[in-house]
Amino acid sequence: MYVIKLLIKIYGFNLFNIIIVVNIIMYFTGEWNADNSIMTTILDDIEFYSGTERKKMLKVSPKEGGSMLFGTTWRSYLSPTKNRTFDPETGKYRTKVYDDYPELKDIFKEFSDYHLPNFTYSQVQLNKNFPCPPHRDSQNITSSILCCFGDYSGGLTCVDINKKIKKIDASIQPEEFNGAEHLHWVEPYKGTRYSLVFFNKIK
Repeated sequence: MYVIKLLIKIYGFNLFNIIIVVNIIMYFTGEWNADNSIMTTILDDIEFYSGTERKKMLKVSPKEGGSMLFGTTWRSYLSPTKNRTFDPETGKYRTKVYDDYPELKDIFKEFSDYHLPNFTYSQVQLNKNFPCPPHRDSQNITSSILCCFGDYSGGLTCVDINKKIKKIDASIQPEEFNGAEHLHWVEPYKGTRYSLVFFNKIK
């Protein structure tokens, strides 16, 4: 589904070209700029939402942004009246976005194989126009990798490392840092800013 839409939208391929190329690649090319555009198109097609706590932090309407977790959890229920889907591979339960968009598992796997080849992760945080005040990721273990996408200006990520502020632009390449150890936040920006955070959570 995504491949056909992306090839037409980004490359203007006709049906004959699509049949040939789909047999070669699934989603990505391995080239960062092209794959950044492809991931942006994928994220454009996703309906974002936020949990109660993160919803309070949004500075845009829920229709324009959100923050949600793709992965698994030990919590077996989504609400008092709705159970989560059991994931036999991990022995845990799938988050709502995993249930809503199961194809993201393969999308993130192929993307990470190309661009995060030496990094193992168990969860992915998806953010759209989500303000990130200074914080530490207390539930994370080891380093995280941040990738940014979209049509925006500004929005550098600031990381406080021993009282020295390092500013990183994860739209030009993936950036790895320890979000559990170092205070970090996002500078103001204009436009539509997506970010994916690949990380491992405390069990």
